[in-house]
Amino acid sequence: MELLCLLLYVTVNLACIEGYKWTRQNLPVLMDQNTQLLEQSLFREQVENMNVGQFEKLCGIECQTSLPPLNQSEQERILGYETMYDNGTRTHTDVRLRGLNTTESTSYVSSLTRTKRQVFGADGRFVISDLKFITNYPFATAVRLSTGCSGVLVSSKHVLTAAHCIHDGRYYLESVKYLKVGVLHLKSKRGKRRRQRAVSKINQQNMKKRPVFRWIRVKQTRIPQGWIHSKNSTTSLAADYDYALLELKRGVKQKKFMDIGVAPRTFQPARIHFSGYDDDKSLEGTQGGEKVVYRFCSVAKESKDLMYQHCDAQPGAAGAGVYVRLREDGGKGRWRRRVIGVFSGHRWVEVGGGEQRDFNVAVRITPAKYAQICHWIHKDPTQCKTV
Repeated sequence: MELLCLLLYVTVNLACIEGYKWTRQNLPVLMDQNTQLLEQSLFREQVENMNVGQFEKLCGIECQTSLPPLNQSEQERILGYETMYDNGTRTHTDVRLRGLNTTESTSYVSSLTRTKRQVFGADGRFVISDLKFITNYPFATAVRLSTGCSGVLVSSKHVLTAAHCIHDGRYYLESVKYLKVGVLHLKSKRGKRRRQRAVSKINQQNMKKRPVFRWIRVKQTRIPQGWIHSKNSTTSLAADYDYALLELKRGVKQKKFMDIGVAPRTFQPARIHFSGYDDDKSLEGTQGGEKVVYRFCSVAKESKDLMYQHCDAQPGAAGAGVYVRLREDGGKGRWRRRVIGVFSGHRWVEVGGGEQRDFNVAVRITPAKYAQICHWIHKDPTQCKTV
């Protein structure tokens, strides 16, 4: 098993050595303009396939490139956001964007419904079971939500996840009332006190440990207006904005977290990676989502806001942070991982000639989305000008 994990570690670090690099770029800056109090949050039970019938299909992958970009005022409306606090109160905040390149703005793109089948052909997932890896970077940044989804730690107190894990487009899920985030850590298996006294110090150090979740309450959640379906919306629930940020009540005692970044304009042939808590008992050692499951693959198709790929996954992986590993400083610096997307789930979409094909889909972090998420984390626009 240790040999397998060692090989996996090599795979994680070498599989994405491609011809791409992190390039420093100036980004738009997002600033709060006006915040108003909303009515108390409404909750409803989560239903299976809750998005069925709520996605309005505009066009397939090929025709998405022909959609006109949003103007700045519409982009600002969509990036306005809702904050829900742990007592159920809500606020809506309007924003302004400075330095936005409108030619790279997003267009409304929706796809068809999410289903459960998310494994394509032979299952290419890896269960991370070795204790040396499961509680160390990068796998330790994967967290589990009490709603059954995954997420990724992007700071000691912030978790990036999918919006549909907490909100169905109209209402918050009932389980969000007591939303918690589970961080995996090691706990020693201690026997009786008499036995412990008899054990030598060397054996005590080699005591078997087991991974358990340490649960932390969520202080507040933030979701973009582009995800919320309201009377003023011109489209239905938008798959392009299926992301949310959770702020924890207390920080996680961990040395390293995932940085966020802007998705490269084109991925091929670079690979994407993500780890989560797939709810799949068929995987050996998962025990229904108690072990980190890692996978990587190439992006098959992409639009301005979505990445279409065939990375194997199952329910429970939704919300996982999709990352790439590239070199800094023009390709000559150190390797660095950045989260450039959020895994959303399985969808049927239209490709050329009206053909329906299924993909696993992730939301891309665009420059405007980066400005928003960075603002949520740091609350200081000066820290979000470059990446």
